[in-house]
Amino acid sequence: MLKRFPSLLFILLLSLFVSAPGLLRAQSGLEYQDPSVLIPVDLSGVFNRYNIAIPEFVPLKAGAGYMEGQSRFSRRLGANLDMTGYFQLLDPRASLESDPRAGLFPESPIDYAPWAKIGANFVVKGAIEESRSRVIMELRLYDVATGTQRLAKRYTAPAKDARQIINRFTNELLLAVTGEQGVFGSKIIFVSGSQVMMTELGADEAEAVTGNLPEGAFSHPTLGPGDRTAWVRKSGKKWELVADGKSIYRGELVIAPAYSPSGVIAAGLSGRTSTNIALFTGRNPQVITNGGNLEISPTFSPDGSRLAYVSDQGGSAGIYVTAATGGGGSRISPGGKSTDPSWSKKGDKIAFVARERDVCVIGPDGSGFMQLTGGQGLNRHPSFSPDGRMIVFHSTRGGKSQLYVMAANGDRQQPLIPEFGGPQSLPNWSPVMPPID
Repeated sequence: MLKRFPSLLFILLLSLFVSAPGLLRAQSGLEYQDPSVLIPVDLSGVFNRYNIAIPEFVPLKAGAGYMEGQSRFSRRLGANLDMTGYFQLLDPRASLESDPRAGLFPESPIDYAPWAKIGANFVVKGAIEESRSRVIMELRLYDVATGTQRLAKRYTAPAKDARQIINRFTNELLLAVTGEQGVFGSKIIFVSGSQVMMTELGADEAEAVTGNLPEGAFSHPTLGPGDRTAWVRKSGKKWELVADGKSIYRGELVIAPAYSPSGVIAAGLSGRTSTNIALFTGRNPQVITNGGNLEISPTFSPDGSRLAYVSDQGGSAGIYVTAATGGGGSRISPGGKSTDPSWSKKGDKIAFVARERDVCVIGPDGSGFMQLTGGQGLNRHPSFSPDGRMIVFHSTRGGKSQLYVMAANGDRQQPLIPEFGGPQSLPNWSPVMPPID
């Protein structure tokens, strides 16, 4: 756990060395087929929790033996949907459906009555064929109340990319039900021990972006437009700002870089008497704030016109908002210490950390304050998903620093990659939406 120091600067410098694993690149070669998409649905702006049942998938070929993917992929789809906060998973075994292949083949139409009796709003039926080299899946979404098929997809992919099928269908399903596509497959960068790592929403693992350096050498990795990368690296007695794998600045301490929507990098830059926000657009950084002794952690509005950051100009650290070109900012966070701002990709909220332990959200004008975590260890460094509907953060609630994800209203807080054993911290979610066909 982080120790408290009387100086905010020491606290924030210490956070540079909190470690958290690996680059998971988007897989190539996914062959995507779309035989029929039925009854487009737009429920934009409506937030409901839908009861959904996902029976174990069945073999695509009648009479085929059991395949491990039947249960693995149906569970993965359920975990994805549960993570969003929009769905309540029902136990499909409670249904008295007589034919598990019903709804997947012309000779066996779906019977809605057994699903209505257990209160299901939706049912997903799936069929799978697996080999060592490829996977074929047919997935269908049924609306129990209206008795209609909302979505029907057939996917063929290399066996190693099978998880991408589930992520792609999750995004399609969310588009059909909520009017907005999901973000499964979008990238999240973070720190683990001596490496910068990358994972995806909907993944069970992570891959390394960097080689091993002494623990604490890397800090505050971030992703920008086009999935560009940036992070801070300690190099001897100097600090480097690394963008897309190349050093673009070497000198004084750089803290918490962030990309603007246009690809400009801003970060806190230490000087002789203060640390201020600077833009790194050329050989010499351009300082754009000078309102306090400590100003760090910039985050841009989605349109790139405004900047939120941490400043101690009011005596204690708080969240301030100013024009993206700099100048005097206005405090929007309530009294007390506030750090780690992240501007929602929807533009309506800024997530931040209050009292060094709890993730909160607030409007850019200071309205709508809401605390999202409480009484569960230290919760730090929130970052919004590219659709603004989810937040990733790191937490010590399980006894070690680990990445968690939750809905933007604080619901469904759960580990992001629970099977990854290393320490995880300082997450940043890419602003890039995953592809959808």
